Amino acid sequence: HILSGTGRPMTAWVRELAAVARYTVAVGTCAAYGGLASSGSNPTEACGLQHEGDRVGGLLGADYRSGAGLPVINIAGCPTHPQWVLETLMALAAGMFDAAQLDALGRPRFYADKLVHHGCPRNEFYEFKASAQKPSDQGCLMEQLGCKGTQAHADCNTRLWNGEGSCVRGGFACISCTEPGYQDPGHPFHQTPKIAGIPIGLPTDMPKAWFVALSSLSKSATPRRVRENATADHPVVTPAIRKTRLK
Repeated sequence: HILSGTGRPMTAWVRELAAVARYTVAVGTCAAYGGLASSGSNPTEACGLQHEGDRVGGLLGADYRSGAGLPVINIAGCPTHPQWVLETLMALAAGMFDAAQLDALGRPRFYADKLVHHGCPRNEFYEFKASAQKPSDQGCLMEQLGCKGTQAHADCNTRLWNGEGSCVRGGFACISCTEPGYQDPGHPFHQTPKIAGIPIGLPTDMPKAWFVALSSLSKSATPRRVRENATADHPVVTPAIRKTRLK
């Protein structure tokens, strides 16, 4: 009977269902944090179920807990990976999911404790700071083309989409779609904002001074193969043949 009546806003339905739900799961970044629906001036006052951006609150409020005693489970992603949804629901059904399985933003830790950078096929280019200059290039997309894979919490490059793909494998920079506020980065998605030539969005767990020092060393040691392949759309220099045995 809680869904009876016409002309009621969807928010009223959600509040009443959430009040009696054993678990409440937000699937997608819009449901979790507001996402694209809340971008710009947000005239519809869109927000997540229990977050408004990265602030706890949202539609259900900071104190909301489901019948099982859990806050809203935010399976963030735009789109979210089907396996993130299935694994979460399977763990809930098996009674193997509790509050310790959620990160600080309410995301399941089995995917949110990883970075998109992990398993990226462009990591050799990243290590030598051999950067792509245009979308079709093979090089690292971080320094010039806006990639946030070193900051984005997700396992997209180790849990491939359809078993074989990811954004960066398709030549597109990671826009950090699992994070609150990704939709309004303050700069074009395909550009890397910089100050004095240094990218603002550095890896999440590396001090800026270390990054600058290591970048300089890495670039000075870049092999010709890596440097030339970085700005080409296919390998133009193959690995050198060397003896790998001791004698």
